[in-house]
Amino acid sequence: MSASAASDRPVLEARDLRVARDGRVLAAADDLRLAGGRVHVLLGANGAGKSTLLRALNGLEPAEGELSFDGRRVVTAADRLALRRRTAAVFQKAHLLGTTVAGNVESGLRLRGVRRQVARRRAAAALELLEIAHLAHRRPANLSGGEAQRVSIARALAVDPEVLFFDEPMSSLDPPTREALTRDLSAIFSRSQMAVVWVTHDRDEALAVADVVSFLEDGRVVQSGRAADVFAHPATTSFAAFLGLDAYLVGTIVNGSDGMTRLVMPGGLELMCGEAADGPAVACLPPEDVVLFTRPPAAHSASLRNLLPGRVREVRPSGRLLLVTVAAAGMEVAALVTRAAFDDLGLAVGGEVIAAFKASAVHPIPRHERRLAGPDGGRT
Repeated sequence: MSASAASDRPVLEARDLRVARDGRVLAAADDLRLAGGRVHVLLGANGAGKSTLLRALNGLEPAEGELSFDGRRVVTAADRLALRRRTAAVFQKAHLLGTTVAGNVESGLRLRGVRRQVARRRAAAALELLEIAHLAHRRPANLSGGEAQRVSIARALAVDPEVLFFDEPMSSLDPPTREALTRDLSAIFSRSQMAVVWVTHDRDEALAVADVVSFLEDGRVVQSGRAADVFAHPATTSFAAFLGLDAYLVGTIVNGSDGMTRLVMPGGLELMCGEAADGPAVACLPPEDVVLFTRPPAAHSASLRNLLPGRVREVRPSGRLLLVTVAAAGMEVAALVTRAAFDDLGLAVGGEVIAAFKASAVHPIPRHERRLAGPDGGRT
């Protein structure tokens, strides 16, 4: 998001917001502040409560707690109606009327009492923005899935909302269509003062669009902050697992007198790691940060402070790359490599290899009672 478009002023605020049924909390947010000009992603697995929280934020889901829009509390039915008139929503499927594309985009404006000529002009501008002006006279039945979703988004943008709610808008689209639409929306939002709330369970989608990320688990926001910080420093092992950080190194953080932070493993092995307080920890190691060698790396690779000799245990495809699991020093680490690099190194299951990585790649998380299952099926 461009710095010029972003604002620190919260447009929508939620404090101690709770959606509960039969005594069970379905969604909760202690302190969410949605600023204009930023995309706030609600991220989590299916069933985590993201869509329920979104509906509570736009006044469609009854909730306890405090919701404020533009500095004013949303309390009564009239307050919720006023909120919805100044916001817009796009859902997983494009729910279009039987009229033309242009008629669909005008419909939200007409419901708000905008005069016909003004509505036509604003609808035409929205169609141009979404690059579908050539579809203006088509009917929904003659649109592809991607075209229909662009119409739905154009309809939402045409009303010039202060907050735009997106509930899994890409989930039903094929990868090329999703990628193109995500790219176009990012460009649109970078020039806008809207606050965007974007629900997704897709990590890569969140990475592509988010300024701020809130990760939900079991209905609750467990971590929230700038996207770069949240993705670089997940606060729980479950969030790290969701992000695909496959290796979990269990040990104790020790800060030495030399100013270095080490993760001391149960067998006595010490790994240089990122800054953390002393005490038990689980460190996650992203596979994209692990480099493989068949002999010790050259001196120019001195920043690779951790060198673990081991053997290749498993190789499996991961998109266009290979995920290579290495058994080393009684643990497992994973590395992502290209097929060409795999062949050039002469790697094979059972072959000797050195897994190398920087201290900053080892991200420690304070160790709590809730842990992921370890490789042996026990609790780490």
